[in-house]
Amino acid sequence: MESIPAKKSIVFVIIFTLLIACWTSINAYGVNGGQDISVDLELSRELSSAKILLGDEFTITYRIVPQPVLSSGETPANKEIYLVMDTSGSMNYDLDGKEVPTWNTNKRIDIARAAANKFLDNLRDKTNVKVGLITYSDIGAVKQVLTSNLNSVKSKINSLNVVGGTNIGDGLRLGYYRLLDGTTDSSADKYLILLTDGEPTYHSVYKKYPYNFYKEDGTAPHFDGGGSKATQKDIQYCYEIAEEFLGRSVIKSYMIAFTKGSNANILEQVAQKAGGEYQQALTSDALNNVYQDIYEQIMADFYVENVRFEETFPDGLTVVSVPDGFSVNGRTVSGSLGRICYSYDESSGFYTADPKEFSITVKGTAAGSYLLNSSALSYKDANGENKTAGFEEEGVDVIAVSAPVEVERSLSKEEMLVNEEFDVYYTIKPAAFGIDPDLTPPEKFIVRNICFSEKFPEGLTVIPADGLTVSGQNASRAIEDIVYTYDASDGKYKANPVSFAVKLKGIEGEYILGDNNSSKIEYTDLDSKTKTRSFPELNPRIIKFGMPKLKVLNVVRRGEKVDIELGVDLPEHTDYGQIRLENGSAVTVSGSGGTVQNILNDGSYWYKDLSIYQTHKVYLWAVSDFDPGTTNQTELITIFNAIDIN
Repeated sequence: MESIPAKKSIVFVIIFTLLIACWTSINAYGVNGGQDISVDLELSRELSSAKILLGDEFTITYRIVPQPVLSSGETPANKEIYLVMDTSGSMNYDLDGKEVPTWNTNKRIDIARAAANKFLDNLRDKTNVKVGLITYSDIGAVKQVLTSNLNSVKSKINSLNVVGGTNIGDGLRLGYYRLLDGTTDSSADKYLILLTDGEPTYHSVYKKYPYNFYKEDGTAPHFDGGGSKATQKDIQYCYEIAEEFLGRSVIKSYMIAFTKGSNANILEQVAQKAGGEYQQALTSDALNNVYQDIYEQIMADFYVENVRFEETFPDGLTVVSVPDGFSVNGRTVSGSLGRICYSYDESSGFYTADPKEFSITVKGTAAGSYLLNSSALSYKDANGENKTAGFEEEGVDVIAVSAPVEVERSLSKEEMLVNEEFDVYYTIKPAAFGIDPDLTPPEKFIVRNICFSEKFPEGLTVIPADGLTVSGQNASRAIEDIVYTYDASDGKYKANPVSFAVKLKGIEGEYILGDNNSSKIEYTDLDSKTKTRSFPELNPRIIKFGMPKLKVLNVVRRGEKVDIELGVDLPEHTDYGQIRLENGSAVTVSGSGGTVQNILNDGSYWYKDLSIYQTHKVYLWAVSDFDPGTTNQTELITIFNAIDIN
């Protein structure tokens, strides 16, 4: 077999096999003497806000700016590329392996054509690039030798017909010989890009027994194999071409699987034996991305590779979103940023690379001050050294705000008759508050999950009502959220009070409502903590019959006589009342209805013609109209003190 020429140029072999979107990096090297170059990466990051409210999110934008590298005067190498494309019969299927009408443009060959043409369009303005085209089905064939006329290559691609099996090894063999024969530029960087939609199903052999593998240059004299499925010889032929030809030369390989029909394990092994890289793609977009990545590598004069980011965020900060392809493991974010490719800028005389930028969004889930200081960027420098750098420290404050909630309540009346209904009026009063002026004021704050509960004393009965849950002496109800809105006129957040009532009745007795904080609301405050506020105690009194009231309104002296005006207040459900002397005898008084002994209405009554030389004491006695045997009376009061004549 012909010996493999030693070459300084690097040959990239890319096998596109239409499958799953994934990237496996086998090896990568700096180009054009990149092994002697060390690049500087300027790292920075910016927080959308260094102070946030609890529960809010902020975005961290990371920037990697590769610094220019001064050229030592060398001229970028020419580049020779062979596209090696699968034209087997299965390329007429769609990506799911189904037959489609001939006019359908979702066939694998159409997707492959479009991706290859887009790749060629990217190369259009490059004066140091030549491209050729090789196809393979049962065997390989050169459709276009290396040329700088990329339109000619596109024309050949667009006119490809598909038929036959999949002889991947023969496509690799022809590509190898065409790149390394004596007619090409020996100093050029050389690349081979192979695209296929399946596993190898044929291998090239001599015509005569024992039908050894054909490994020479030129058109294969014969082929053999499984036809529609891979045999061990089909696979072995690929392995030997990759290892003995590509792997023993200065050749770098890229293998890309496309569609679910590809045998990823075989292609990955081919890539490893060729000393190259392996990728997978499931969609047309993924295939375009693969071509774009290869384009960037080919046009790079050298590059920084295996660029990888990792950062662990403090407890209390939760990762919300990361770039596509990044992973989140607890509080740790990690992901690959691929390569940083440097290309020569003739106008400046420097090698330059595009900056990289990505963002991570984080939520503050616990109040506190946090230091972001664990980020790390690892990479292999252009000179092959593994390096690590860090982004500068940044701090963020997560501010917890609490709502100043107050509560109050009152009774509709403090004294009731037995089984007379009365109300307890409750009010939740949200006080106004402001926030740190460095914070961006949100439109509103909401106090949520408000729940009222109270255990009432034995002897009282809670009257059922809509929204009120009653179980024995316990009552509870859900309360609407308290919504604070921002008032720009004074920079305060304000909310309307919330009011509700509970109706009660009971038996005779004196009661304490809210004893031992048994009347309360629980709610989720703005700091996400559960808070409690207790209503003040109240002291309703339930009686069988009310207590009358008596007081002196006026005293009129007439010589040795005095008239006393008395104010009478009878309790509800009074049959009648009497003003009585200390010995219990009733007196006659004058009112609007005349002179009476039995008083039927509240009002003022005159007790007349009393001696000024005597002290006069009386009390008001009242009889219930429910039960004549139920009475109440005031204390004995002095309505006039005798005049001392001594």
